[in-house]
Amino acid sequence: MRLSTALLYILFAGLILSSCTQEASKKIPDVSDIEVDLNLIRYDQSLASIDSKKPQASYLKLLNKYPNMTDLYFKQLIGLYTDDEKKFYSNLAMFIEDERIKTLADTIAYSFKSTAKIEKDLEQMLRYVKHYFPGYNLPNIYTLFSEFSYQTFIFQDADNKDAIGVGLDFFLGSDFEYKRIDPANPAFSDYLTRSYNKEHLVKKVADMIIEDLAGEPNGKRFLDLIIYHGKKQYVLEQILPHTQDTILWEYTPQQMEWVSSNELQMWDYFLEQNLIYEASHLKTAKYIQPAPNSKGMPEVAPGRTGIYIGYKIIQAYLRRHPDTSLVDLLAAKDSQVILEKSRYKPARK
Repeated sequence: MRLSTALLYILFAGLILSSCTQEASKKIPDVSDIEVDLNLIRYDQSLASIDSKKPQASYLKLLNKYPNMTDLYFKQLIGLYTDDEKKFYSNLAMFIEDERIKTLADTIAYSFKSTAKIEKDLEQMLRYVKHYFPGYNLPNIYTLFSEFSYQTFIFQDADNKDAIGVGLDFFLGSDFEYKRIDPANPAFSDYLTRSYNKEHLVKKVADMIIEDLAGEPNGKRFLDLIIYHGKKQYVLEQILPHTQDTILWEYTPQQMEWVSSNELQMWDYFLEQNLIYEASHLKTAKYIQPAPNSKGMPEVAPGRTGIYIGYKIIQAYLRRHPDTSLVDLLAAKDSQVILEKSRYKPARK
């Protein structure tokens, strides 16, 4: 049976209205008057421009311009540096001339010819960060390539300023065949590589900022960890209020629908398995770390179901304590108190 054009239009309009209603319900603040100074450094371009015939001069120029990033990059990220200067510069020349590196640099140069939209989205995200965390010192952001070793990381830049490194080789999109790099490497599994695209780049930078703001979890129990990660996920939603849930969670639409419809079943499972106060990493990691699914649950259940429950606990807590700022939320470390004050009880559907 075919749907009429009129009915299709009604359904489509309903979806738009539903989406707008959901977005409006978030009470998104107006941050248009907040000025941010985005410092996005295309370090990948500087690397690609190293002259293999003049490796020493190129390296020293790079070191002088970006001392902390350059020191970190060659000593730790790719491990090319050696105290033997002659050997190091020889290694550097070979690195730049390596066909794999040249191909990777060319692929990134083509894929990221323009970063205008990314910069616009980063600036908007940083406005929300400054709105909610006015005392936070915004980091510099470096783009680079590390031969598929590092996607995002945070480090200390010059003048004690934080900086975030972004490996563009992890954002090349579905057309790039990641499995061909190393089929046995779990980092190139389908459930991870589906987020290796430009649409997830700003989200990944936001993750690093929130990690910096949140600090370390206050405890090793399952409850401590899901509350900790649940708070981070809630903050992520606030500083990227216009971003789709499927990107914020890195779930497929089907997985997003499943966790939304099975909250009670997930919570009951964790209670039945006596996981709430479990401190064994081996028993709890499968529900917190990225994974293709959550062991013991239906196959359609995605990984990180524990974080979803932690996020829902945070939502319940904030409904009962609506005056809690995001600064205060991250500062609240007692997960047991948060659970009790949330009076969390998933609805039966």
